Amino acid sequence: MRTVTFEVPAEVMADFAEKLMELELTNSIVGKNDDGEFEIEVQYDRSESDDVDELEEYLDELKEEEFPEDNDD
Repeated sequence: MRTVTFEVPAEVMADFAEKLMELELTNSIVGKNDDGEFEIEVQYDRSESDDVDELEEYLDELKEEEFPEDNDD
């Protein structure tokens, strides 16, 4: 079993949680970081790697929509 940790801002937590439920990935909230983001651990098997990639892309999209000023490079 593999584990990945996501740092999820409170502003997008509900949408992220819905996606987690949709993908049926095993997860737990392990705390908050210094920026106030939720730390979510997701446990997965190799066969679920594509789902984890999808979740990571989804979180990036949520952050871009919620915080567009942070994406100016």
